Amino acid sequence: MRTLLSETDPFIVLTQDAAAKISKAKGTSGRIRMRFVPSEGMYIISAITSSAGTTLPVDIPAEYRSLNWDGERCDGQWMRKPQDGINVLHRYYINRTSGTLDYDGFRKMVPGISDPGNYSRLLITHDPDLSPEAVQAGVHEYAGWNVTRNGVRPLHIEVEPKVVGLQQLADQWPIEQLSANSVMVVGCGSIGSATAEALAGYGVGRVLLIDPDRFLWHNMLRHTLGPESVGRRKVHALRDHLKSQWPLQDIEALPLDVVSQAHLVRPLMEDVNLVICAADGIAPRRVVSHLARRAGKPAILACVLDNGSIGELLRLRPTPRFGCLLCFRAHLDASGAMDAEADQELDYGTGRVHQPMTAVPPDLRLMGTLAAKAAVATLLESLHGDHTQALPGEHAVIGLRPDGDLAPPFDAKAAAGISWASIPQPRENCPTCGAA
Repeated sequence: MRTLLSETDPFIVLTQDAAAKISKAKGTSGRIRMRFVPSEGMYIISAITSSAGTTLPVDIPAEYRSLNWDGERCDGQWMRKPQDGINVLHRYYINRTSGTLDYDGFRKMVPGISDPGNYSRLLITHDPDLSPEAVQAGVHEYAGWNVTRNGVRPLHIEVEPKVVGLQQLADQWPIEQLSANSVMVVGCGSIGSATAEALAGYGVGRVLLIDPDRFLWHNMLRHTLGPESVGRRKVHALRDHLKSQWPLQDIEALPLDVVSQAHLVRPLMEDVNLVICAADGIAPRRVVSHLARRAGKPAILACVLDNGSIGELLRLRPTPRFGCLLCFRAHLDASGAMDAEADQELDYGTGRVHQPMTAVPPDLRLMGTLAAKAAVATLLESLHGDHTQALPGEHAVIGLRPDGDLAPPFDAKAAAGISWASIPQPRENCPTCGAA
């Protein structure tokens, strides 16, 4: 077998199936078949042969596309515990700058190893009997070696974990609680797409996407989606994008206009726990505020104002303590603040007339992620009694590129600064907060 090592040491990939075939083999040694991908310095185990001569192909899940790349075929050996402490020795040498063992000494320690001749040969040693202390010290059940007559070098070996995805956070994050919740996202543009992605990442079980527009070229600058989605409905392309990354989440997509088709959106709110509005314009935000209040569901409204100099996040909770969007805007108008709703009334985002916007992509993603954070905090607090994520208020102003020349509460002075405040009680005779 000729040398396949690159200038830097490669690593070996074992999928769960490959690791299981080695650990369950009746014999104590056998051959392994691999593909080597030179551009990545990666060996991928593709078949395991036991000492009885039975060769079993290794299952490599299709979603791991890079692990299915073609490469140069080669083979090697595996051995189960050929020497006590062999994998402890691997751990000792792998972090050394000059981690090469003498070939003859290694052969005496591992007498069954094949002679590599003038080339190199890979060896995987399997030790299923590691002590807890050894595991704590970083010793692994599987260890890789590159064997040449000039010396034996330890190689990193990566084994597919038994648990991947969000379940890895099960002990650190309320995955089970959030998986039972659902959130509607109205507006799947720059902020909304970041919001939907963050909701899936937080583990919200069901995300319902609402937006009538198509993804076009000018959207690519700020959106989560890329050129592969040009021409598609935003909700459909975003659903497919999220499903590829978060296959366990339930992502639904409806190309509806929340204003002209409010009669279709209204009943959908009955089946969600919270609504997020990331749509541009006065009308969508007012409709969401009204429908969510009438449905008795909390709503999060997120946007950027003053050409992207500040961000605004508004949480509307349907209780006698807090008013709706119109109640809050009336309160701001009475105090002489900026007309934030009028600042939102732009053609940008309609998908028909493109008005260049000065907000930069990361700032919009920041607002989208913050909206998702506020939604998750609200769900955990109101539905699960988890106050560890409690927000400091209902209205947040975030400095993005602030000039500091706006009237309070929009007078953000510093970038990344967040000021929180409450919102007033419902107005008398408010058409949204009053009795239906």
